[in-house]
Amino acid sequence: MIVDERQHSDAGCDSYGPGHLLHWTLWKKAASAPCVPVTRVIQEGTSIELVISDRESLHWSHHDPSKLAEALEATTSPIIASPQWRALRIGGYWFNCAPEGADVTLCG
Repeated sequence: MIVDERQHSDAGCDSYGPGHLLHWTLWKKAASAPCVPVTRVIQEGTSIELVISDRESLHWSHHDPSKLAEALEATTSPIIASPQWRALRIGGYWFNCAPEGADVTLCG
């Protein structure tokens, strides 16, 4: 399945707030910002831990755990993160993430 966060969610989400859909302006900022490679992704529901080194992880949230899981399962490309913009690239697709603990379950 192709996951493209620039399109509306199957769940009917139309929010561009943190952890929801990725607006093109955020994509442009994240794509041109310094990014770090992610060595491991640990996902529990909407919570994700991005391991970027032996001693450092990023803890974010995303509103659509099934899309995120499908992208992770399908990718053979490196996964990168833009810590400055809380954006995650899995394969050729970007995900807008929220800080850990943010309520990302309410869409629309």
